[in-house]
Amino acid sequence: MHFLRSIVNKYNMTFTPSIIPPSLRDRAPELAQRLAAILLGLAGVMARRFLKDPRLVGLIGPLWRRLTRIARRFEGAATRPARKRTARPAQRAAATQVANCLPGRRGWLVHELGWEAAGYASQLAHLLAEPEMQALIAAAPRVERVLRPLCRMLGYDLAAVPQMVAPPLVLAAPVPPPEWRADDEVLGLGRALEPLDFATQG
Repeated sequence: MHFLRSIVNKYNMTFTPSIIPPSLRDRAPELAQRLAAILLGLAGVMARRFLKDPRLVGLIGPLWRRLTRIARRFEGAATRPARKRTARPAQRAAATQVANCLPGRRGWLVHELGWEAAGYASQLAHLLAEPEMQALIAAAPRVERVLRPLCRMLGYDLAAVPQMVAPPLVLAAPVPPPEWRADDEVLGLGRALEPLDFATQG
């Protein structure tokens, strides 16, 4: 929780990514902050709901660590220069252990939490579908590797996000009412209709 909040409240991060285009450098910290905010809300719902279910209470710690690690890795992949780094055996083993503790089927988190998790899944999908985020994913393969497991537990593929999120509707301009022209007067279209006389002759 503390790490997720630290990303949400971090506004003045200054990094110089080596593979991210300059146009995305200023936006990457904001995207990391927004992602952390979504994960923070999802983690809160998860903890509150799992505490009430004996089947799921044991997953609170592993899933909390998983979401925190996703937020940390996304921040690093999106804002820091890429560098070759070998993970320590202890760190690799810990990450594998956390992953093995969690269900692996697609969409399991939405299945357990219902509409509340679906709401956060929708927020995430809209964030991932934004042009800046799509450009960041294309420019930094590490970002894609970080986000793929998160999307899987929420029930969709990262690559399918742009097709999932419908573009905003563009309303057509209203059609102005027709205007009477001088020629309409000649044809009788501009005159008021005279009342019909149904009186019988005779």
